[in-house]
Amino acid sequence: MDGHGAGMPNQLALRTFSDAVGMERLANTIHKYDAKIFVQLQHPGREAHQAMLGEPCVGPSEVMCRVTGEMPRALTTGECEEIVERFVSGALLAQMAGIDGIELHCAHGYLLGEFLSPHTNKRTDKYGGGFENRMRIVVEILEGIRSRCGPFFPLCVRISAEEFLDDGVALPDGVEIARALERAGADCIDVSCGIYESPVPACVEPGTYEQGWKKYMPAEIKKHVKIPVIGVCNIKEPHVAEALLREGAFDIAGVARGHLADPEWCVKAFSGRAHEIRTCIGCLACFGELDRLHHIKCAVNPRTGREREYKYPRTNGNGRTIAVVGGGPAGIEAGLLLDRRGFRVVLFDKGERLGGTLNVADKGKGKEKITRLVDSLIALVEKSHIEVRLHTEADVDTVKALNPYGVFVACGASPIIPPIPGIDGNHVVTAEDVLLGRATVKGDCVVIGSGMTGLETAEVLISAGHQVTIVEMLQCMGPGVYPSILVDVMGRITKGSALLLPGHKLLRVNPDGVLLEKTSDGSHLDVKGETIVLAMGVRPKKDVVDAFCKAFQNVRVIGDAERGARILEATAAGYGKAFVFD
Repeated sequence: MDGHGAGMPNQLALRTFSDAVGMERLANTIHKYDAKIFVQLQHPGREAHQAMLGEPCVGPSEVMCRVTGEMPRALTTGECEEIVERFVSGALLAQMAGIDGIELHCAHGYLLGEFLSPHTNKRTDKYGGGFENRMRIVVEILEGIRSRCGPFFPLCVRISAEEFLDDGVALPDGVEIARALERAGADCIDVSCGIYESPVPACVEPGTYEQGWKKYMPAEIKKHVKIPVIGVCNIKEPHVAEALLREGAFDIAGVARGHLADPEWCVKAFSGRAHEIRTCIGCLACFGELDRLHHIKCAVNPRTGREREYKYPRTNGNGRTIAVVGGGPAGIEAGLLLDRRGFRVVLFDKGERLGGTLNVADKGKGKEKITRLVDSLIALVEKSHIEVRLHTEADVDTVKALNPYGVFVACGASPIIPPIPGIDGNHVVTAEDVLLGRATVKGDCVVIGSGMTGLETAEVLISAGHQVTIVEMLQCMGPGVYPSILVDVMGRITKGSALLLPGHKLLRVNPDGVLLEKTSDGSHLDVKGETIVLAMGVRPKKDVVDAFCKAFQNVRVIGDAERGARILEATAAGYGKAFVFD
């Protein structure tokens, strides 16, 4: 779609014959591997932004999306008929390009799903009102595609079986929609759930959600239709997909983000190497990057979205020695690629297990996927030629003994501890120490900082029975945290009766609490607490970095040693600098 039908500026499209030429190249490439490709046809409807479209978004009716905050223009009957033709035309172009089938995206509150839902469809013409009229636009598209593309071109439809809204689609409605789609000629139903406005982040759930949590939806629909049912159930690992298939929850397992994290997901599963799969951790960095109008990225796979750029790493290492100081995500990424390039890699880490701060990040509630990611990275390191020296905090002299050709400094960062009165008290601990069980925590707790680390630490403390106050200097909690993840973690924290104090600055640590300053008016507030937990971010270990940069000529600084950031930036820096290293 173009105009109001464009969802993102970098989205593929099937509007003209020239679009089909590029799509044919994609189809031909995929067919070389005896694989099949379906194209998903989508129109964002009211869940689009005028700033990107250059015109107001559209929908079945003038019902504002509370997430985007934009009022859509209601489509006319004639425009609805035109949209039917555009979808049919897109399917025909796909077939001409050699695409194996089509999926209509009628889920997640996008345009076609908006017609199906009474929450967004308030029309009084032939495309609104009762169930049959709400189904009409999708039925007409299916009939049009079948007429143009013939009886043997597979047609799949993705639906939200539940929207979790009082006036939206509930599961019984989802069942009726699936049955109507089967009658209209659909060959397969792809079952998802939720829209942008759903009170739970169901469309693309955070990593804390269990694998298979929404299996009841495809399982229920499967009881009422004879065509195959795809289940997208937050599947991260092959054995979970196998278990759900054996259980009969669905006929086909849908895995999407898992393939961004590891494009060899299926190959590794089929060849008995599932332990080597880089597991999607549900951090939603991929969606965060798209929201910023960036190309797709993945926190655990730095090649995602840059496959062409990183296609041919040079193999000119010739056995020259590279020291990697630090075995976190940046160090591991650099080491794996340098090893592949033919360098002799010696990786130092002071811990007993590779992973660096990932071994802290996985201590939050529901963060087991990060543990499995670390397991997979360790498996890849063990499969490589990398020499790993654990329990070794490398210094300049240790590395000099190797006479290295180059040094990658990935020594990480230290928690920020501001120079304020009372900060050195015995009752002041860091979030890292709490998560790793190294801190003695007593009584009521005050957590300073509401970034992801602070929120996860607060949740751990609440689960342990502590009353928690969370202090944030900015006016909103969770600065920089992806909205779906913030909704998820804050939902659990607020249930734990935590006291939230945004817009407050830490002035002093007292023996029995903290003194805060309200940033809006400068007033002071005493907050009681027996344990003060600092979660104010991290800063690079400048002294360590400077020592290596002074001692060696060929030095690359990566990960938190360069700047405190997310897993996404750490892996990107490790891989990127190892790729261009010369």
